Amino acid sequence: MAGALVKIDQIIASGNPNTLKVTGIDSTYDVYVMYFKNVVPSVDERLGVRVTKSGVIQTDSEYDNARTGMPVNGSFQDNEDVNDSKILLGTAESTGDGAFGMVYLFDFNSSSKYDFITFETLMYASTPQLFGEVGAGVHTVESASDGISFFWESGATFSSGQMTLYGLKK
Repeated sequence: MAGALVKIDQIIASGNPNTLKVTGIDSTYDVYVMYFKNVVPSVDERLGVRVTKSGVIQTDSEYDNARTGMPVNGSFQDNEDVNDSKILLGTAESTGDGAFGMVYLFDFNSSSKYDFITFETLMYASTPQLFGEVGAGVHTVESASDGISFFWESGATFSSGQMTLYGLKK
């Protein structure tokens, strides 16, 4: 895959923001991917994601998703949400190295299709235990999106984190 990824944008958390937003999606690529690492909340919290349209974060109730949690010390956990205001990626601890993962973005540049994502995450849950999660989500609005935003479900801030958006060459 060498040379297949083209860096579009990157954000590094500073000043304890409530939201991290990366934009730059257009019709140049069909598929985009967001890598994130060392994403740490100010308190133990669930990481959520939303799309942006013209730079505006979409907080409507048009998000559907399904995910499987894979805790090291327990059984798999299947979860889903329909008509929610976000897609949840898992719970991260406020101590340690934080959350790591990748989110693939499909059909974001289409004005006549829904925005789809798939994701894989790795983080420590509040028990504490290593916790992996895989899943997919959709924003059920037919209009082009230009980015993605991350936030903590209860309004915690980002103590640290880096998020990088890449275009996947056709």
